[in-house]
Amino acid sequence: MKYEAIRLATFIDRPNRFVAHCELAGETVTVHVKNTGRGKELLIAGTQVALNYQPKPNRKTEYDLVSVKKGDHWVNIDSQLPNRLVKEAQADGQLTLPGMPTLTAFRPEKVYHESRIDFWGKTVTDHNLWIEVKGVTLENQGVAAFPDAPTERAVKHVHELIRTVHEGDVAYLLFVVQLDFAHVMTIYRQRAPKLAAAIEEAQRVGVKVVAIDCEVTAETVRLRRAVPFELDAPFHEAEVD
Repeated sequence: MKYEAIRLATFIDRPNRFVAHCELAGETVTVHVKNTGRGKELLIAGTQVALNYQPKPNRKTEYDLVSVKKGDHWVNIDSQLPNRLVKEAQADGQLTLPGMPTLTAFRPEKVYHESRIDFWGKTVTDHNLWIEVKGVTLENQGVAAFPDAPTERAVKHVHELIRTVHEGDVAYLLFVVQLDFAHVMTIYRQRAPKLAAAIEEAQRVGVKVVAIDCEVTAETVRLRRAVPFELDAPFHEAEVD
């Protein structure tokens, strides 16, 4: 996936979770942050960021903040991107998940009971297949973790995946790690103990929990390779002044 019109800028501050101020070509511009998570370990004053130029009559800002430079690497923070990457990979025949059967149908945003699961498919053996996708931008010392902020919605989705397996379906919880330098993926248990417990149950009944990282540049992002998922891997947020 390639963004249409990337401009490199310097992050200044983030007055609220929706907007930030950045320095671009010597001027201060207000930009839309495409991720409502905290991102405090990424959005630090003076950090280089990638802005996608999107001028439209109904927009309040002309730019979307989509990626942040962390050390020598880019981290994509576009919360809408993971689903797009999965959809594109499936369309190109490049979505490879452990034990994933051949599909005869595949489509996004399928209603299941009281939820809307990101992707639904039909297998050659006429079983339903479900994929719930979660984007991951939080990382410290090579450990990627989810979530970046408290979430009840993710807990509900995991419970729904458990229900699909009990009904005889195939289910995946797919974490798209939006960076290329994590060696393990885990759940931030201190922040989301209910989610950790739900995933533990999900793994026990047969929901496949998978993490895939991304090759990220300022302008492009693509799914890259599997990252080991370890529910009990320790994680601590980096201290930020």
